[in-house]
Parts: sequence; C-alpha cells; structure tokens
Amino acid sequence: MALRPPDDFCPPVASSHLPSERELRDLWERHEDRRRARERRSEWRKVVEDVRRSSDGGLKPSEGTMGLPAYLQDRSSFGSQARGALRAEARTGRVAAAGVDTWSPCWYAEPGSPLGRAIRALATQRTKFACLLPEGVEGYRVGWFPDARLVFAEGRPHGEGLVSSAELPRAMRRLRRSLSDLGLPLGGVMSGGIRRLDVAVDLWTDSGPEGLALLECIGNAVLGGGKLAVYRSGRCIESVSLKTRSGKTQGRLYDKGVQRGGAPRGRWLRFEAQWRFPRGARPMLEQLDGRALRSHFWRRFEPLWSAAGGMRFGGVGALGERLEAAVGSGQLLPSRARSIAGYLLLSASGIPQGARRTTYELERECRELGLSVSLLEDVDRCVDGAAVLEECGRPEKWR
Repeated sequence: MALRPPDDFCPPVASSHLPSERELRDLWERHEDRRRARERRSEWRKVVEDVRRSSDGGLKPSEGTMGLPAYLQDRSSFGSQARGALRAEARTGRVAAAGVDTWSPCWYAEPGSPLGRAIRALATQRTKFACLLPEGVEGYRVGWFPDARLVFAEGRPHGEGLVSSAELPRAMRRLRRSLSDLGLPLGGVMSGGIRRLDVAVDLWTDSGPEGLALLECIGNAVLGGGKLAVYRSGRCIESVSLKTRSGKTQGRLYDKGVQRGGAPRGRWLRFEAQWRFPRGARPMLEQLDGRALRSHFWRRFEPLWSAAGGMRFGGVGALGERLEAAVGSGQLLPSRARSIAGYLLLSASGIPQGARRTTYELERECRELGLSVSLLEDVDRCVDGAAVLEECGRPEKWR
C-alpha cells in the first residue's frame, strides 16, 4: 500500500499564477519566431542544393533541377549576401577524360576443368588468400583463389590512361587473348563479373595554385559518415583519401602530375572512386555503360560534394574580411567570430582544440561560412570544391 500523509497535514500551497494576456502573447511570438527560423533554415538548405550562381551573378537551376522558385525573383527575399553564399555554377572544358582506371575481371574454374588445371600449374606464388603467377600478363596481375575457385586478372586496361565504357569490350577481348596465349583457356568459361572497379576523372586546373587550393578545400571538408586522410609533401597536399570509419579506403583525390612527373604541381588532378564487389553484387561487362560508371563515381563522391562547398583560403587579412562580413550580415555574433578565428589559427598550427563536441560545432560553422586558413604561401583565393565535383560528374563526359 502506498504511504499517505495524515489527515491533519496541511502545508501552505502556493497560489497559482494565471498568465496575463501580454505573457501569453510573448510566449506565442517566441513560438512563432522559432517556427519561422526553422522554415527559413529548411528553405535555405533547399536553395543551396537546387540553385547555382552563374559567372555573371545570375541564378540558375542546378543539374537535374526543373526550375527556380518564383520568390527568388524578389530581391528583398534574396539579396547580394545570400547570392554570394550560393555554390558557383559548374564550369566546363577542364575534364580531360573520364572512365576506368583499374579493373579486375574474374572467371569461375570448375574442379578438374582445363582452366582449373592450368591455373593450378601456373600460379606458383602463394599469398595469404590467393595464388599468383610469378610474372604479370600485359600489365595485369593474374592469379586465383583456390577456395572460391575464382580466376582473376587485375590491372589497368590502358596503362596510366582512362578507358571509356565504349572501349571496355575491346580491352576485355585483348585480355582474354593474352591469357589464352599464356595457356589459360577461357573459352566457354562462366564469367564471374568484375570484382574490382576504379572509376576516375582527370581534371586540368587553370593554374597550379588553383589546384593546390582545391586539394586544401577537399582536405578541410568534414564528412558526416566517414573521414578524410590527408597526405602532404612539405606545405602542399598531394593526396586526400576518402575512408570509412573503420579505415577502409573508398576513393581519393591526388596530384597525378606529381605522381607521374608529367605536369607542374597542382595542374593535373585525378578523382578516383574505388569499388570492391562481393560475390552476388559483381557487375557484368555489358552492364558497365557510361551511366553506370558515372553512377559509381558519384556515389563515392556525393558525401564529399555535400561537405566541400566554397572555401576562402588566405592569411589573417582574408580571414578577418570574411568574419567581418558574417558579423555585419548577422550570421555571427562578435563573440562567436572570435572563437572561430582562434580555432582556425590554432588548428592550422596543429594545436588540439579541446572537447570533441566543441570542435565539431566549430568545424561545422567554418564549413558553412566557407573558411579555412591556407598553409600555402601567398595564396588568397576562393575555391568551390562542390562545383568542381559537379563539373567532373557532368553526364556528357561519361558517354
């Protein structure tokens, strides 16, 4: 039984206060202000995704968007500061090639079949999971997985160049002919599909500093469901890898000109999406058309596209100008601007920033404002990583 107070226990009870009409009106106005602020933020996120700023300052719908909302024609609802915060329209003419960089076709070798006996005799170099041929075949690494009875060839179909979807069947015929000449009969063998596929885009920037600033823009992005690994040479970023939380690499952006020595630093960049397909999900050769290659590329880089907006790189002067504009437009309070400035300068020097939650909040605000302190010397420019990714993903480059 629940404990009850005695009948003669009569403590004084505070009299209830009925809110006045003015208090109720203030409560309602605060509620409406919060509701309008939520709607305003939601509409701004939609505009950022669907609207692009052209080179002449006009507004255009983004790729795949039918049209612009009618209210954008009213300058009172969309002023110059909001227009300047939009992503720039994707440029054209800088993508040199788009296609497959590395792939790995595979075939099933049934026990006792001619292919099974041949690969067992030729693949004498054992690794942890596979047996490999001692020497490559036309630049391919050839071997098999005995437990899965899967024969594979892994390599680049066209050296350092990229192969379009229309050229893949010819590359497959050339590979099959080379393997048959080696003594691996593939005639009539069931294909296992493509177990590895690296889809890439080669981009030529207008100048070396622009390419280096783009690498820094990507390297400073903050991914929600993954992480970025940045590799530097001195003060310059040479490679940025997209990784899962467990550390598995899914893609990368790197300076191809530095890797090959065929272009000045920052001029030739390669975006590369990496796929490893498990059994049951491997695509067949006939499925790898231009639309499929573009889809695989975009699925890897879409999180980076969402995170890497326009970034302003420069020294203390450029940083102060952007923060002053944000305070003047009401985006930031002066106290918060001081916190962001201190965070950027300390993070550029590698000094820890304290609690993780505080760091995440500061990173998010820097990303929304498009701010980063450049580690390059004499660089003061604005780079939009998302616009460059949109340029790489244009459908006409994948046909």
